[in-house]
Amino acid sequence: MRILFFLVAFLAMIIFSAPVWASLPHYNPDMGYTIWLPNTWNVVPVGELETAEGFSCPVPVHDMAPEWRAGYVSPAGGPVLLVEVRPGRKMHAADISNFNRFVIRSIRRSGSPVRLKGATYIGEKKTLRIESEVEVDGRTMLSLSYIVYTRKGILNFVGFAAPGDDEARSAIDKAVLSLYLDDSVRYESR
Repeated sequence: MRILFFLVAFLAMIIFSAPVWASLPHYNPDMGYTIWLPNTWNVVPVGELETAEGFSCPVPVHDMAPEWRAGYVSPAGGPVLLVEVRPGRKMHAADISNFNRFVIRSIRRSGSPVRLKGATYIGEKKTLRIESEVEVDGRTMLSLSYIVYTRKGILNFVGFAAPGDDEARSAIDKAVLSLYLDDSVRYESR
């Protein structure tokens, strides 16, 4: 009976730890976060981020072109996830709510080829998730944008994948929503 109990416990441990094996943590000390990526993804070396200039930021967080500070890519030519930092002050809950409304309203009013598909604010993560379709190098791409509010401003994660690629959408969602911020960056509402 004890052997059966230990066998069941051992098998349960293996089964429930399988998702951990399916992703790897990547720590970015410059921006103060850890992100868990699918084990098939690669970190884009900082020197190669200029190749991502064709990927503009579909969310009107600022008037300037994005300065990508980190990037992650699937080697099979699948999803791309880019990160930029917009320093600023810590925003209070009312400021976040107002800014979220401003961003959504700006996307809807803009004459750009961004087609808003949906927006969700994830309060426990202090993150606005925006799903849209954009034109990248003459082709339509699914864009998943995440505005992550921190003590020091905004981390803006933007993922690009082929439209209808639910696996890529899920991988990008899981990666960004797994984000763990360092204490010096983490937003704490008080």
